Amino acid sequence: MAILPTSPRFRKIPSQTVLGIDLGVNGLAVASTGTFWQGNDYDHWCREFEKRRGEMQQRGTQAAHNALLRLGKREEAWRKQYIHTIANEIVTEAVEHDCGVIVFEELTDIRERLPQAKWHHIWAFRLLFEYVSYKAPERGILVEQVKPNHTSQRCSRTDCGFTHKDNRHGKQFECQKCGYEVNADYNAAKNIGLRYARKRQHRLCSSPKPGSGDAPVDVRLNGGTLNGECYQPIAGD
Repeated sequence: MAILPTSPRFRKIPSQTVLGIDLGVNGLAVASTGTFWQGNDYDHWCREFEKRRGEMQQRGTQAAHNALLRLGKREEAWRKQYIHTIANEIVTEAVEHDCGVIVFEELTDIRERLPQAKWHHIWAFRLLFEYVSYKAPERGILVEQVKPNHTSQRCSRTDCGFTHKDNRHGKQFECQKCGYEVNADYNAAKNIGLRYARKRQHRLCSSPKPGSGDAPVDVRLNGGTLNGECYQPIAGD
């Protein structure tokens, strides 16, 4: 549970629960609850479409050109449907875990930040955020973004938080200070949620306004929550 300010007027404010979402190179997305959307099928069919385009381009005929146009439309429709499905599953994940907010990292300069990511992943990230942004409000869920700085290099343990580039080794995260080991993208997803939680908590403590709708924020995990200060297990999970 979130730690509330001591003033009685704040004890009545319900806490919000947030679902952090990391968009990465190893998989399309991972949630702070530990749910992964690897995108293996997505990568496979992107390679297949690319192979077919190359074969048609080599023919150089008008018939091949027309077939190439049809293939492009079919590929675009397939990509959109695939991302549409993942967006629905992310929103469902938030609903099932009683999350009122879904938080992504900002996508500004993502190509520069993830130079090893393929172009179809960058395209998928932007479309996924777009789809979730209009689907989530239909279920009463907000969609927010936070700065991506060092979310993949910071230890998500609230009693540590050590940040260093050597913490991440490809798909794996190992904190050089406390020894915490976990999937790197999952660690980032928790940090994204925690960054939003701390931002909202700081706002609440620095300039509280009764009735403004501000509330402490918990980050939903698999089996508990984080509130920026400690881990709280949930009975029955």
